[in-house]
Amino acid sequence: MTILKRHLPAACLILTCLLGAATARSDEFHYNNMIIGERAAGMGGAFTALANDTSGMYYNPAGIVHAHTKSLSASVNAYYSLSKKYSGVIAGADLKRNYSAIVPNFFGVQQPVGPVSLGFSYSVPEHAFENMDETFIDLPTNQETQQHYGNPNLRIAHYALNLNTEDSINEFGPSVAIKVSETLSLGLTLYVHKRSSLFIENELLQLSNGRDRWNNYYVKINEWGTRPILGLLWQPSERFSFGAALSRTFVVDSDVTYQETNHSTLDDTPVLNHQRITSSDKQGYPWQCRLGAAYRITPAWLVSGDVALYPGFGYDMVGTRVERESVVNVALGTEYSPWKDWVFRGGVFTNRSNSPDITADAKSGVEKIDMYGVAGSITFRIMQNTITVGGNYGQGSGTAHITSNQVAQDVSAQTWNVFIATTYLY
Repeated sequence: MTILKRHLPAACLILTCLLGAATARSDEFHYNNMIIGERAAGMGGAFTALANDTSGMYYNPAGIVHAHTKSLSASVNAYYSLSKKYSGVIAGADLKRNYSAIVPNFFGVQQPVGPVSLGFSYSVPEHAFENMDETFIDLPTNQETQQHYGNPNLRIAHYALNLNTEDSINEFGPSVAIKVSETLSLGLTLYVHKRSSLFIENELLQLSNGRDRWNNYYVKINEWGTRPILGLLWQPSERFSFGAALSRTFVVDSDVTYQETNHSTLDDTPVLNHQRITSSDKQGYPWQCRLGAAYRITPAWLVSGDVALYPGFGYDMVGTRVERESVVNVALGTEYSPWKDWVFRGGVFTNRSNSPDITADAKSGVEKIDMYGVAGSITFRIMQNTITVGGNYGQGSGTAHITSNQVAQDVSAQTWNVFIATTYLY
C-alpha cells in the first residue's frame, strides 16, 4: 500500500469516489432527476392516472387514447442545475460538485384512429454535464505522514483535481393505446434505449518535500437496449380515474472502456502503472411500477397522486458488484383553470436514494441523499397552441463515503430546473 493511501486519505482519495460514480449514471442513486412533459412537469410528475397528452406515452401509454384530437408537443429544460457540497473532505475544506445542462427533454406526436391512438415520442430522462477544476495550495498533513518522512513541517504544496463528465440517456419509440371498454384502456410504448457516458479525470498531488503523484482515469460507456412500458387506465366516472404502468430497461449491447494511468514518487522507488480494460458488462436497471389516482373536484380543478415503486437489484460492472436498494417515490399535484385560456399547476415530489445506508465498511463513492421537491407551471392557450413556463426545485441532505478512511462525510444537495413547453393541436 502506498504512502498516499495510508497517510493522505483526506486530501487525495476523492478520486475513488468519482471513479466509482463513473461506472454508472452521473447520478446513479436517484430515478427522478428530470420530470418529463408539459402538464406532468408542473404537477411534480403526478400524471399516471391522467396521461391524456403526448407525455402519457412516457408515464402511462393507456392514457393517450383519451386525447381526442391530434397533437404535437415539445418541452425543453431551459436550464437544469444540480449542486452537491461534501463537508470537510480536504483537510477541513469543503468539496463542491456542480452539474448543469440545457436539454430538449421531450418530443411527442399522437393521433387517434377510431378506438385506437397511435403515437411516437422521444425523451431524455437523464442528462448530466460536469466540469470541475479544483486547486488547493498549502494544505496540512497529518502527524503520521510527518513522522514517516521525518519532517514535522511537511505540507501538501499543491493539490489539483480536473474532472469532465458527460452522461445522457435517450429513449425513443412508438406507442399504441386502445379502448377495451368505455371505462378501461390499455397501452404499450416500446422505447429504444441509448446511453452514452464519458468520464475523464486528472489528479495531481505535490508535497513540499518534492514527492508527488499523478493519476489519470478514463471511462467510456455506450449501451443500447429497450424499455417497454405497459399501461392501464380505468376511468369509472368523469371525476375519478386510476392508472398503472410497468416498465424496465433491458440492455442488449454494451461497450465499456476503462483506462487508468498513475505515476508516484511518494515511496522511495518511483512507480508507473497503466492498465486498460474493455468489457461488455451491462448496466443494471430496476423494474418500475407506477400507480396513480386522480379526482376532478370541479370541471376546472383536479388533484392527482402517484406512487412509483423500484425494487432492489444488483449487477457486475468491470469486476465490481453493485447493489441497489428498493425505493418508493411519491408525487402529489393539482391543476386549476380559473379562466378558459389559463391553467395553473403545482405539485410536490420525492426523489429518494437507492443506495444502502452508509457504514464504516461501505465502498468509496457511495452516498445516500433523499431529495424532496416542489414544482409549478403556468399555461396559456393561443388558438390551437398552448405555451407552458414552469420549474421545480429540490433539496436534500445525507451522508457520503467518498474517501478510503472509515469516516462518513455530511453532504447536501439542491437542484432546480426551468422549463418551457408547447403543444399544437391540429
